[in-house]
Amino acid sequence: MARIRALTRRIAPVPADASPVVRFGDATVDLVAHAVTRGADARAVRLTPTEWRVLEFLVRNPGRLVTRQTLLTEIWGSEHIADTGYLRLYIAQLRKKLEDDPAHPVHLLTESGMGYRFVPDE
Repeated sequence: MARIRALTRRIAPVPADASPVVRFGDATVDLVAHAVTRGADARAVRLTPTEWRVLEFLVRNPGRLVTRQTLLTEIWGSEHIADTGYLRLYIAQLRKKLEDDPAHPVHLLTESGMGYRFVPDE
């Protein structure tokens, strides 16, 4: 229980005035409806449940560095803390679906040796 309390202390709560809809690039993430749309025609982007959990965690922490260990623990549990291959795969899939140029991401950034950062539009 102490470990769970320690983990929850490290995760900052979303401010009450935070919008449940996040827009970046040509993508829109609706955190309440669990929906992602993209483009001027607002076509739906299909995400797997795991992709959604990774994206939601990053979007709820805009501009902050989210360590690989934090993401792995949050998504798969503490027993998978060394399985960084899973995380790289899901981040790559999210970039393919949401970034204009997945080879040169602007919003879903990798911080070498540390983790990932979601950078919203300014």
